[in-house]
Parts: sequence; C-alpha cells; structure tokens
Amino acid sequence: MFDKSKKEPEKAAASAAKKSAPAASQPAAVSNSGQTTTIGASITLNGELKGNEDLLIQGQVEGNIFLKEHNLTIGEQGRIKANAFAKTITVRGELTGDLNGLDKVTITSTGRVRGNIVAPKVILEEGATFKGSIDMDAKAGKPAAQAASAKSA
Repeated sequence: MFDKSKKEPEKAAASAAKKSAPAASQPAAVSNSGQTTTIGASITLNGELKGNEDLLIQGQVEGNIFLKEHNLTIGEQGRIKANAFAKTITVRGELTGDLNGLDKVTITSTGRVRGNIVAPKVILEEGATFKGSIDMDAKAGKPAAQAASAKSA
C-alpha cells in the first residue's frame, strides 16, 4: 500500500505523457490560407465588416463588407443589404447593394442581386436574377476597391 517503488514508475509514465502532449496554454500556429469563416443563418450583423480570410454568409448583414484579397460567398440563406468589396464574390442568396470584385463576380442560379457590379469578369448563371448595371472594365474594380479601403482605414 505504501510501497514507494510502485509509485515511482507511475509518476515517471505520467511525466513522460505530459511532456509528449502539446501544452494547451501554448497557442498553435494559425494559417489563414484555405480558411473560411461562416456567419450562420441565425446571425444578424449591422455595420462594417472587414476581414483577412474568406467569408461565407448564411445570415443577414447590413452595411459594408471589405475583404481586400479574399473571397466572399453569400450562401443560399444569406440576405445582404450592403456594398461588398472582395477579390471574388459569389452570390447564391440575396444581395441588395453594389458589388466590387477585383477578379470576378458570380451570381448563381439561386442568386438574386439588386445593385451595380464592377469587376473584370462577371458570370450570371441561368436562373440568376439581376437588376442593375455591370462595368467590366478590367481597371475599374481595382480603384473602386482601393478607394473604399482607403476610406475604411
């Protein structure tokens, strides 16, 4: 019961296990490459939304969205009343506002957009609903997004 020799190996094994397991208090390295943040269907945001990673919106957002070098996706449940600035923008839900895509803007067959689009490439799938204007000048999207980000800085 009080045999010290039996407890020593148990302590040594426990100590070795602690050393081999990573410490919970040490933060792990986080890489934003390939990472997508989701705003769920039950979430409502009002104001300015900025980020440095890809974003999927299933909820409701009102205001402005700035994702300089990242992708914005409005999911099928997404309801957006905002101006959006992103590298690529894909609309599967509903968006009222202007879209500025540095590379391209896509409105899928389930997407509904009411606003203007500025992007070098625009894709409107069969069944998509769109009311507004399209400016596909390759240089047009970049100054608009830069001006918007300068205002937000």
